[in-house]
Amino acid sequence: MIESRDYMREPEYRPNANRWKTATGILLIVNVVVFICQSLFEDPSRNFPVRNNFGLSIGGIKQGFVWQLMTFQFLHASLLHLALNSLGIFTFGFAVEQFLGVKRFVTLYLVSGVVGGLVQVLLQFLLPGIVGHGAVVGASAGLFGLIAAFAMMSPEDDMTVYLFFVYPVTVSVKVFATVFLGISLLGMLFEAYGVGRSNVAHGAHAGGMLGGWLMLRYFARRPIYETPEADEEKVSPTKAARIEAASLAEQVDTILDKISKKGIHSLTDAERNTLEIQRKKLEKR
Repeated sequence: MIESRDYMREPEYRPNANRWKTATGILLIVNVVVFICQSLFEDPSRNFPVRNNFGLSIGGIKQGFVWQLMTFQFLHASLLHLALNSLGIFTFGFAVEQFLGVKRFVTLYLVSGVVGGLVQVLLQFLLPGIVGHGAVVGASAGLFGLIAAFAMMSPEDDMTVYLFFVYPVTVSVKVFATVFLGISLLGMLFEAYGVGRSNVAHGAHAGGMLGGWLMLRYFARRPIYETPEADEEKVSPTKAARIEAASLAEQVDTILDKISKKGIHSLTDAERNTLEIQRKKLEKR
């Protein structure tokens, strides 16, 4: 819904915002809490192994454990695994949430995770002797969806990446996302030909980026209001207001589509002004 968006208000416009009260902050906290619970209950001596029931595997899906497509996103294999995914969500999540609004941010994140999980399970089905049937866990599929969405929002923005956590390299967001997509696709290709093995779920990563790309395109193109056709009769003030709102919403959708293709910095002053007008209208509600 339009009401759930803060139109393109970049993070610096809210310097005093409490990030831990955002959906991104809550998501990070939930992941930590779930990891603690997982560590407490994941005991080989117990009759209810957490990872076998809530991690994602082709065996579980065949048994009808479809909830695994959702629950695997909140489990992690180790503290380092959790820390790396949390760092990524912290880096990209707030900006994407502010761009989309809470409901659409959460939808994009979870759908990206599900799409990533489906791609990974498909790989396990097609390459059982190579990819294996082990349970997949981690928030990385949703994270890669956020990376794809962020790259669509601001493709030409620069960001600093630390190679081996030491050497700083400045690249555009577009290049950053492309490199990660390339690594994921190459990983899937190597798995297909049985070249080396790793614990990295490349299919989940590539599928997550696909999910993020699809969802942002869907949000940008989805019509929010039906524009009433103008008639020659006298229009009441109420109807006139509805027509004006619908026209403004149509303009906003066009601008969002442009952002999804070229990034936020491609907007003209007039387009930014249109978004600001819509934002002020929403604040008065």
